[in-house]
Amino acid sequence: MDWDRYKALCDAPDVCSRWLLEQTLELVDDPGLAGRLRAALQTAPLAKPDDHRGGPPTDMFRLQLSSAQATALRARVERARAAGARTSATGERGLGGFVEAWREYEQFLERRAAACSARS
Repeated sequence: MDWDRYKALCDAPDVCSRWLLEQTLELVDDPGLAGRLRAALQTAPLAKPDDHRGGPPTDMFRLQLSSAQATALRARVERARAAGARTSATGERGLGGFVEAWREYEQFLERRAAACSARS
C-alpha cells in the first residue's frame, strides 16, 4: 500500500479510526448499534504502508452501517454532546468533531443511496 492510496482511503467517510469507534462505543447505549461498531472493530483494518510506524491504535476500519443505523448513531452522539458527555479519552475538550464525523458518514450513505436509486 502506498501512502497516497492509504491517505485517500483513510479520508473516505466510510472509514473510521479505532479511536473514534472505541470512544463512540462509550456513548452508545443501544445494543444493536454498539454491536455494529464492535463488529467493525473485529474486521481486518485497512492495510498500512510498509513504513507506517503506528500500531493498533492507528488502525482504520471500513464501516458498513445502514442509513437508519447511521442516523440513529449520529442522533445519539448529538444528544450526548448536547448533554455535555465525555468519554475516557476526550476529557475537557468534549466531543468536538464526533457529531460532524458521524454526520459525514450519514450523508455519505444518503448520497450513495440516491445514486443507486438514480441508476435504477
